[in-house]
Amino acid sequence: MSLDVRPTLVDVPVHVHRRRAVVLLGLGLFQLWLWGTRIVNLLEGASSFSTAFVTVHLVLYVTAIGAGVVLAGLGVAMWRETRQGAR
Repeated sequence: MSLDVRPTLVDVPVHVHRRRAVVLLGLGLFQLWLWGTRIVNLLEGASSFSTAFVTVHLVLYVTAIGAGVVLAGLGVAMWRETRQGAR
């Protein structure tokens, strides 16, 4: 039994790597659009909700937007990696 715990490098073709980058970028941009429109809708109808409700939902929406920014950032980094010919 081998106890070698070094990571093995998997050679991923550039077109697959680029496709994954596009998927990440798409998901990130979709997150930004989706939760951005939800924030606008929430603020338009804020008068019919309590302050606590609006605050909690704004925190949740901003957190989801943060996840979208992370996804988009990973997509951009992966796209740049394919452009530089790293793989």
